[in-house]
Amino acid sequence: MEFDTVLPRSASAGVLAEILRLASPNRVSATGVSQHGDRHFQFHAELDVHAREWQMVSSFGKVYSYRNGTVSMPPDPPRQFEFGRGMPHEIGILCPDQLLLWGRRSESFYPVLAQEIGSHSILLTFEHIDDPAFRSTMVIDRRLGVIRKTAMLGDLTILTDVRIDQPMTWATNFQFAPITDWIRPDY
Repeated sequence: MEFDTVLPRSASAGVLAEILRLASPNRVSATGVSQHGDRHFQFHAELDVHAREWQMVSSFGKVYSYRNGTVSMPPDPPRQFEFGRGMPHEIGILCPDQLLLWGRRSESFYPVLAQEIGSHSILLTFEHIDDPAFRSTMVIDRRLGVIRKTAMLGDLTILTDVRIDQPMTWATNFQFAPITDWIRPDY
């Protein structure tokens, strides 16, 4: 991946391939926080790519999951879906090729800049195809091979604790500690 240089749209597939090489463990368990507008919530997410299963428990008490081809997104009834469809963003960042940011087909964003930040992270900046001032970012932790932070369309998601290659627990009884301070970056 070329750093500190504006990337042409034609570089998108290569950037995605490099991110998948760096950031796609088979199993990930993570806790984090998401902010959407003036509202935020905490979550615990688990993903097993090979089993094609995932689960997310929110601090609102909601449990979302995908198992045996069925996605459960309360309050909606369970539905049959392909793996990746209907996946919340908090799960999608654990499975980067499911994000709609890589300039494929009808995706509106594509990567325009890759930068090394801190001692172990890459910052990717994405640009909207019709408005170069409309941008989103993500931070990939090279030590763990996961996306740790996204800022997209005004929403922010940060993973605060990540474990890789652990079996899924399917636990639903998480106690989330109150957020009392700014979440300090670890780049």
